[in-house]
Amino acid sequence: MNDENRKPLIVVIVCAMTAVLVLVFGVSCGGGNNNAAASWQSGFSLAAKGATLTASDLVGAGGQCSAAGTQLLVVGSCIFEVKKFGGLFDLGSPTKRARLAPQQAVTVTLLVEGTRTEQDVSSGDTVSLTFGTSGGQLGIACRVVGTCALKLLAAEG
Repeated sequence: MNDENRKPLIVVIVCAMTAVLVLVFGVSCGGGNNNAAASWQSGFSLAAKGATLTASDLVGAGGQCSAAGTQLLVVGSCIFEVKKFGGLFDLGSPTKRARLAPQQAVTVTLLVEGTRTEQDVSSGDTVSLTFGTSGGQLGIACRVVGTCALKLLAAEG
């Protein structure tokens, strides 16, 4: 057998041995029941939940609306811009989440990743908000005359 015919065979053998070693190492360290993986699995599940959307992530479009702490105040209607986030090379949290709890009846409009959704929400109900790293828009229109107050709550689960 010459050298040209032997090289592909050696590469295949090395790859097969590496695959067997990875399999044996994974089974022996994992205990066969994911016991060894619990710590890194919980780390990934926390990352998947995303960061919390706060009032500081919202930019109001003028004097008709304000966001401070966990309180949003809207006179008539308003569109909040959700700032882009994620940091350098988008290595931060992939999403920001919150629940919006209106004190009066409102219409909530979301523009996320080019998709627009609208929902009428009564007092006592909540709306789940999730924004990706590119941000988006949160529109609120009061269905009552005057000022609407809304609470920005931490997302569940």
